[in-house]
Formats: sequence, structure tokens, C-alpha cells
Amino acid sequence: MYSVQNIIEQALAAGQKTLSEYHSKLILAEYGVPVAKEFLVKDYAEAQAAAKQIGYPVVLKVCASEAAHKTEQGLITLGITNAAQLKRAFTRLITKAQALGGGLLIQEMVHGARELVTGMTRDSQFGPCVMFGLGGIFTEALEDVSFRVAPLSEKDALQMCTEIRGHKILSGIRGLKPVNMEIISHCLQQLGQIGLDHPAVREIDINPLIVRDGCPLAVDALIVLDKPQPQLKESTAVTGGAGLEKFFQPNSVAVLGASQTPHKAGNDVIKNILANDFGGDLYFVNPKGGEIFGREVHPSIHDLPDGIDLAIIILPAAVTPQAIRECASKGIKAVVLAAGGFAEVDETGKKLQEETLKAIRDSGVRAIGPNTSGHISTPHNFTSSFFPLGKIPRGNISYIAQTGNFATHTMRYIMSGEHYGVSRVLGLGNKLDVEESEVLEYYAQDPETKAILIYLESFKRPRRFIKVARQVTRSKPVILLKGGATTEGAHAAAAHTAALASNDRIIDGALRQAGVVRAYKYSHLFLAAKALASMPLPKGNRVSLIAPSGAMLVCLADLCNQRLNINIPSLEEQTRQHLQDISAPYIRMRNPVDIWPSAVVYGVEYAYREGMEAVLNDNNIDAVVSILMLTDETGVPPLNFILELKERHPHKPIYITFTGEKKHMDAAKAYLEPKGVPTFNFIEEPFEVLDILVQCRYCMEES
Repeated sequence: MYSVQNIIEQALAAGQKTLSEYHSKLILAEYGVPVAKEFLVKDYAEAQAAAKQIGYPVVLKVCASEAAHKTEQGLITLGITNAAQLKRAFTRLITKAQALGGGLLIQEMVHGARELVTGMTRDSQFGPCVMFGLGGIFTEALEDVSFRVAPLSEKDALQMCTEIRGHKILSGIRGLKPVNMEIISHCLQQLGQIGLDHPAVREIDINPLIVRDGCPLAVDALIVLDKPQPQLKESTAVTGGAGLEKFFQPNSVAVLGASQTPHKAGNDVIKNILANDFGGDLYFVNPKGGEIFGREVHPSIHDLPDGIDLAIIILPAAVTPQAIRECASKGIKAVVLAAGGFAEVDETGKKLQEETLKAIRDSGVRAIGPNTSGHISTPHNFTSSFFPLGKIPRGNISYIAQTGNFATHTMRYIMSGEHYGVSRVLGLGNKLDVEESEVLEYYAQDPETKAILIYLESFKRPRRFIKVARQVTRSKPVILLKGGATTEGAHAAAAHTAALASNDRIIDGALRQAGVVRAYKYSHLFLAAKALASMPLPKGNRVSLIAPSGAMLVCLADLCNQRLNINIPSLEEQTRQHLQDISAPYIRMRNPVDIWPSAVVYGVEYAYREGMEAVLNDNNIDAVVSILMLTDETGVPPLNFILELKERHPHKPIYITFTGEKKHMDAAKAYLEPKGVPTFNFIEEPFEVLDILVQCRYCMEES
């Protein structure tokens, strides 16, 4: 057996940045990756003997650490069928090999109609990541690849294979044998393991991985090296969010920077706390002293009683580190740092942030922020938000956000425009201490949280986040919108794997691996939440659509079939016949359901009620979307029948959207949503939401 570590160490000692193809394949073979039969030769006699042993046809190629992209550089001859051709190829290539300080590799000529690519790259956030996709000379042109973070399970590896657009070539098509997925899975898992075992391996590239008689075989390989960089060890221990209780369940709170001036942050935060009926002890600190809202104001932190649970620090950034230390001296163990002006601003702010971090670490306090607009905990009747919110409705949705929006103006919109409540909301700010993975852990065990929605621009502990999320998504839907998704990593690299490893592709693979469903629109963070707040997850992707317009039915069916993972199936015959019975004879009823002929004959309320009841009773249907036409002329029926349908069918989600007059649409929304029926302003929205929620269901079932 070859020592993989010895090969790597000798190459690094010689100043090599890449291993030769021969040594790259030795390492792959040691990890059980199937490689083509080959020999490294120094002269023509050895080449002739090797060709005879392998059997013609053979391939001759230059083998050197600098011999990447051999086809483009003319360093390879394919399809050699006899000794004369071998001699000519050897004469041509040996000079090039010697110039590169290498030798020649003679290899069996592997024939196969399918070429794949796979490899490993070391991502700056997630560490070793494995890639799989369609290979050959068009790898970068097609960019049909998927990624996962190492280590990979068998399920991870197989999911990667189904995600690529060209996944059908892995099956038995046009007389070809199906690809042996057990071998593919093993290869992908072992590539990840190489990255975990050997920090000096920066990239691995196998292109092509040719499928011969259903069995994949590595015919070209490249391993790129780099001296391992010292890295901070990232704890992946799951703690259940321990240590965050003081934020979400405080029994005593101090507001530092409390103000008597209306609309100042130190005044609005107090109004919010009082408006939400916080039942604990509340203390105010301001050097001026006096009273605010009839409560005593303490001149300094030192005047506070010992052991207060939580301090909201609404003070200038420059005095934040000292305020943290003073809070710690009074036994305060949790702080919310509202001030901005840190690393997000300039170099001075960066130094101040470092000083603040030192104060946090030295004092042992837990901190949210800085540069946060606060957090919300409705089960405890509490918020630290300084944006004027008033009473925040209680619900079962929780947010983690690397933005203040969900504790400020977006929360105002949710309260006034979407009619659902929240359980917990936390604005991470600059994440000096409390970060997303531990908040996710807390929400996981929180009985008040039914679903979790996240907005992030960066991961503080990426591998820990994936580990935590993988556990959370077994029982609760987790939906994430990633800001800054188009920022790509460096891709001026020798290996295809690194060239294709954009930041966004790796994040996409990591989130799928963790069971986190990715959103791509900001609005989905509250539209999906609204659907989850009041309706069950759909059991599958089979939807019935009821609309008053054939054009709408056509366009929405196209949307579902072409862009979304939504199926509009055929109805059971008894359902179809009932719909036919209540409709005009000139139209043949089917799914999607054109309901207006029935409305013309029997009236709007009867048509929609009977049509929705019929498809809700159908065993082929998992969810129903109904587009209500509401105008003065065509009629605006009483909508209590929708509430009755909701009660009779508690296991199937009902979503309502509209067409017609805006005043009636707004009135219907205002009536239905507070009673637990989600509505959507635009007809495409419920289907986009269903697509997200169906993915949540699949993630929970696959865990």
C-alpha cells in the first residue's frame, strides 16, 4: 500500500502545487475510487511492454505535476491501436514530458457514452465540499453540477446525483446499462473523506469519470495541494440553545439609555415593553435621573440592584464596551447591543468592535448585536425592539434575521398586512456573540415555535449550522433566504471543481444537505410564514386549482409544470362527474377547475363552495388554491363557507387569491386571514408558497 500522507509530504517538500495524474490516482485508488488500468513508463521499451499487458487500444499521455488540461496542451494521444502508432506517439510526447520534468503514462482506452465529473474543493466557510455533475470537455459550459459538505452520507451522495439537470443519463437509457449508483455514492463519500483526512489537499478533480458497462471509472485526475492553514476549531456540539433563556424569558430588564423624549430609541423601547404587558421587573438608567412613565430612573448602572436578567443597551457605540463591563459587575448576564457604528462602518468602528468583543469575552456576558434592532418573545410578553411596534400578536412563527427588519418595519407590515402572529424574533446584528446556529437550536426545542424562517448574509459557524439544522428539520420546517448569493468564490484554478464552486452553489448544496428549504424572494419570508401559521403542511405536491378564467388556468398550470415542483393531477372520476353535474353542459370539467360556468348557472357562492368541497374530498389532491372573482356586478358572496370548509378539512391546506375589484379583495383578506385562512394578492403567490412548503414536507420525511 502507498502512504497517501507520504505522497503529499514529498510533493510539498519539492514545492509542487499539484500532484501528477499518476500520484493523484494512487491516492484515489487507496480510498477505493475505481481508476483506469495504467503504467508510468520512462522509455519506449517499457511503453511497449505496458501496452501489450494492457491490450490495445491504449492512450499515451504526459504525466507531470504541471500537466493539467492535457487535451488543450496537446499532451495526450488517444486510440493507439498498434506498436507503430505507439512509437510515433511516444516520440512526440517524450520531449514534452521531459520539459515538464515528468514521464509518460500509458493507459487503457476506456470507451463509454457517458462522461461525468466529480471532485472536492476546500471552501473557506464550509471546508471540504464534494462536487458531482456532467463531465467531459463541456463541463464549464454546461455547469450542471451539485455540491455537498463533507462528510457525506449515502443519502447525501445519491441526492447529489438526482439534482443535476442531466440526471436521466444515469438510468438505463437507449440501451445503456444503468450507472452503478453504489459505486458513485462510494466515490463521492470517499472524496469528502480525503478532504477531511488531509488538510493539504485543496482540490481534487476527476474529469472525465467515464461510465463503462454501467461502472464509473476515473480516467483522468488531478489533486491540487496547499500548505494547510491553521484554522480556528469550530465547535459543532449541539447544546439545545442553552444560555439564551435570559433573552427570551427574562424576569427583570434594565433599559440603559432610557429617554423621556418621544420617538427616541430609548423611549420607544420602553413603550414597546409596556405595550406588550411585560410582567417582570423593569429598570431605567439615564444620568439625568427623574422618572419616565411614572417609574424611577437610576442615574447609573451601579445604582441598579444586583442580578438583573437582561440589559438593553441603547447607548453610543463608543461607550458600549464599558457599559458591558459595568453590567457584568452588577451580575447582568445578558445584553442587547442596539448601537451601530462598528465594523459595518469603517476602520475605527472595526477597532471598537474588537474592543466590544473583548469586553464580552472578558465579562462572560451573552450578547445580541451590536447593530441590532432587538428581539421579540411574545410567549413572555417581551420585546427589546426600539422601533414603534405596540402590541405584537402572538403566534407560532419564529425568525432569525441578519437584519433588523423583522423586529421593525417588516414586523409592522406583518402585523398590519398579513394578520399572523410570531413567537420569537431575533435580529443578529454583527453577531459578536449570539449567532444563528444556537438561536436555531433554541427554536428547535421551543414548544411555541412551529416553523422557523431565516434571513442570513453570512454564516458565523457554517459547519455547526448545518449540523444543527439537520436535526431541527426532522421536526420543524426551516426556510432560509440568503442575501449576497451572487458573490462567487475564486475560480481561476487548475481544477474544474474549484472553477465551478461558486459560493452560491456550495451554500445551495449545504442547505439541501441540512434539510433547509431555500427561498429566493424576500416576500416569501412572510408569505410562507402566513401559510404555515394557519394551515398544515401539504402532504404532497398534488394541487387543485379553481379559477374563473381559462387564461388563468393555463398560465398557472404552466407555472406549476415548468418552474415549480407542483403537480396538477387528474381528479377521481366521481369528483370530476360531480363538478360536471354542477356546471354548464358545454364545458368538460377537469383539474384545473374552470368554475365560472357553474357560477353563471348556480350562483357564485354555490359554485365555489361545491367546487372546493369536491376537490377537498378527492384522494388525489393534497391542497386547494381558489381564485375568487369579486366585483359589484358579478357578486360578492358571504365567505363563511370557506371557514366551514377549513373546519371540515383540517388536514388539507386551503389558499385563497383574488381577481376583480381591489376593495372587495382587501375586504375578503381582512375577513379571512384573522380567522386562519391565508390569502394572497397575486395569483402566482400561493403556488410559489406551496412549492416551498412541499419541499419542507419532503425534507421532514427524508430526515
